Amino acid sequence: MGDFFQRFGDFLDTTAITLDEPVKVFQIAKFVGFLAVSLLIAGLLRRWSRRLFNRLKMAENIEDRLLAVLFLIVMIIAISFAFQFAGISTGGFGKVLHFDLTTLFQPSQEAVETDTGEKPSPVGENTEKSKLTLANLFYGFAIVFGMFVLSKYAQWVLRRQVLQAFQIEKHTQFIILRIFHLTLITIGILISLKSLGMNFTSLAIIFGGLSIGIGFGLQNLVSNLISGLILIFERPIKIGDLVEIMDVDIFGRVSSINLRSTVIMAVDEKEIIVPNSQLITEPVHNLTHYNNRFRIRVQVSVSFNSDVELVKNALIEVAHAHPQVIKEPTPEMDNVTVPFVRFTNFGESSLDFELLAWIPDSFERFDVASDLHFMIWEKFKECNITIPFPQRDVHLNSEER
Repeated sequence: MGDFFQRFGDFLDTTAITLDEPVKVFQIAKFVGFLAVSLLIAGLLRRWSRRLFNRLKMAENIEDRLLAVLFLIVMIIAISFAFQFAGISTGGFGKVLHFDLTTLFQPSQEAVETDTGEKPSPVGENTEKSKLTLANLFYGFAIVFGMFVLSKYAQWVLRRQVLQAFQIEKHTQFIILRIFHLTLITIGILISLKSLGMNFTSLAIIFGGLSIGIGFGLQNLVSNLISGLILIFERPIKIGDLVEIMDVDIFGRVSSINLRSTVIMAVDEKEIIVPNSQLITEPVHNLTHYNNRFRIRVQVSVSFNSDVELVKNALIEVAHAHPQVIKEPTPEMDNVTVPFVRFTNFGESSLDFELLAWIPDSFERFDVASDLHFMIWEKFKECNITIPFPQRDVHLNSEER
């Protein structure tokens, strides 16, 4: 048995490959074992994160992307620690990861003569400054990613434990949580930039260049961002409002307002992404800005020989027969009237009427209007009221010229 352990120890001490330094078999075993444990931890973390994201009610596509990014971050960090744990030199790969990228943008150092020989001039010589390396960039990205996940979880806790307890309005909750999210992301970005050793003077130069880019090609993006701030704070449109954009034939309920765009849930359960500037510059009908009520207009034409009083009574009876039409408004319903009929026009071949009736939910206006059309058709057949069609008289002149 002792001979077996001796041979096994010799095997583990055997050089397997040679990088910058010889790599023993036991080092490779430690490296693989560390990665195996890391994969197990990554799997557990992935399952826990999926449950957390489901609890936060994230969209499925965003959830999958976050989980993929989280897995990559964990595995890259695990590989880095595995090399250190196994004592394996990363060789050229490590030199690439820790190469100072700022040296690529610095002028070459000029040699100066001294009594003892040549040495580089002290231009740019600052060994204490942080280096901009690929590894630092990765750590900075990991910080921003972690702050994003922390923000989502903190918003969920804040909404459930604080905002709902104080019975704050839904749109006000949205504004508070949006500002809270942007604040945490900004803090994460600043911490990330600080870890990279970037000073605010460099940021001022970068933003100066961005201002030139804005002047040339980013006006639309900036317009949408400013419009998003107007929508969030001025509140012409709120979460849950039923809106209609006439110029582009969009009708639906507002589900979210972001800095660049607003998401509108259409009647057929399709999400329509509308740029915020379009909601500011174009006419928008907000059907639920103050309340959910809506007045339906049903236009009807009858023949000239029809009894107008009979037509009026038939239309009012149809309106009162529909269960969703408001028949007796309460004092709290400002400007809401009982159903009534207007005689609007003497047409070329018809008498034109309009039935006006209020309903409590504007989202049901299309269905209620369709029901009223069906009911009017049946009522007119019952009362022998004729709906005319356009008539034209054509006279042919057969005289030869």
